[in-house]
Amino acid sequence: MIAGILVLVVAVVSVIYYVKLRRWMTFAKDLPTVQPCYPLFGNALLFLGTSDEQRFDSITAAMSNPAKLFKLWLGAVPLICTNDPEMAQKILTHPQCMEKPYFYDLFKMQFGLFAAHYNVWKGQRKALNPSFNQKILNEFVPIFDRCARNLVGKLSQNPENEPVQVTHFMKLCTLEMVCGTTIGCDINKDPGAFKLAHLVTTILEYISRRFLNVFLHAEFIYQLQKDYKDEEAMRNEAYKYADKIFQDTLNRRTKQSGSITSSNQDDYRKPQIFIDQMLNLHDEKVLSDIEVIQNVYTMIAAGSDTSGMEMGLITQMLAMYPHLQEKVYAEIKEVFPVSSELNFSPENLRHLRYTEMFIKECLRLFPIGPIIVRKTMSDIELDGIKVPTGTVFAISIFNLHRRKDIWGPEAAEFDPENLAPERSEGRHPFAYLPFSGGNRNCIGNRYAIMSMKIMMVHLLINFQFESHFRLEDLRFKYDALLKLSKEPGILVKRRQKYFAK
Repeated sequence: MIAGILVLVVAVVSVIYYVKLRRWMTFAKDLPTVQPCYPLFGNALLFLGTSDEQRFDSITAAMSNPAKLFKLWLGAVPLICTNDPEMAQKILTHPQCMEKPYFYDLFKMQFGLFAAHYNVWKGQRKALNPSFNQKILNEFVPIFDRCARNLVGKLSQNPENEPVQVTHFMKLCTLEMVCGTTIGCDINKDPGAFKLAHLVTTILEYISRRFLNVFLHAEFIYQLQKDYKDEEAMRNEAYKYADKIFQDTLNRRTKQSGSITSSNQDDYRKPQIFIDQMLNLHDEKVLSDIEVIQNVYTMIAAGSDTSGMEMGLITQMLAMYPHLQEKVYAEIKEVFPVSSELNFSPENLRHLRYTEMFIKECLRLFPIGPIIVRKTMSDIELDGIKVPTGTVFAISIFNLHRRKDIWGPEAAEFDPENLAPERSEGRHPFAYLPFSGGNRNCIGNRYAIMSMKIMMVHLLINFQFESHFRLEDLRFKYDALLKLSKEPGILVKRRQKYFAK
């Protein structure tokens, strides 16, 4: 009885809301609409009752519309969509399009950079930008090196004739890197970090399922679901661990107070791990307790999961394209000659140009954040259309990166030369957005590229990767991040090392 009344109330409220939105959306009446589209449900029936893999395919197809701007309705929630680089630039660089829509509230991390509303994000981003200065990132090279060596050790324990699902190992490595550079924690000695990674991944899966079920966007309805109870339990456990990190670091700083300075200038000259830099800002009243905790949580979650999954895909491409794998290997041997020790520096990392092209081509075909969403903070004019406050824009990076009019007739094929300087000349600057664009882009983009380069060097001087899978065999599933629906195993063959340990 109660359930029936709730359904009726939701239906009535939804109809009223839908009618109001339809009137409000008159500004977009001439924009094409993704089909099929039904009253009240909008395009939501494309996604309901389907598998995660089918949902990903449906979203990709829906977002492939050739129009510069088009409409997609998640029930009564309208999205103005694009996969056009010019439109993407106008949206992502517009000062009134810097807000994250309410979808990000589902993450319940409103005090961390990833999901924070504009008024919180603006101050945080300005304060944290120096923490990702290149000079500071260079200090992390020994940590990246140590973690990549540990990765090699773990992979070496697998039999050469048995296929390995490498993403698991890559995520452990990137988690070790992020924990080392963020909180100064060695996850090999702290099993809690492994548990945190699993909790974060599972929470993201719950949020993704909720996102496409528009009836669960309302908190009071979602609280009636079993998913809500499970998600809250996992979230509380994850926050408990993040709070422990915070308190442990405060205690350490108290004991070492004589060796830590709060001077911004000194911090710039002598970089510290990220939590120490955030706590300097905390001491100066720039960041609150909850902002430090949620940014630690955000960095661990975003940094480890995204880079780990991308490295899994990079290794798949190395295995699928052996001639390209050998080209990367040849460059590595040239940059690190036979007679040399494997010592990384900013200079020799910059010389890994083809290696970087290979990484960036993987990011083109497999952007970990396949869709970017923004909301207008005031009325704006876009391409001659007056767009009202509160309009939500969705930019499909996945589709943008596969447009044949930008990337050529083989846009869906893997070719690192796509990112060669001579081929990139004249290409629209917002045609390639693996780390988003504009002021609200990913703060960790250079961190990610540097760490992945070091991982690739260690992987290729120790192993050859083989696979009988082809690019077209890879299928993806719908999630907050881009994920394979089923990861093919690859063979990991040991190479004969060409220089001293």
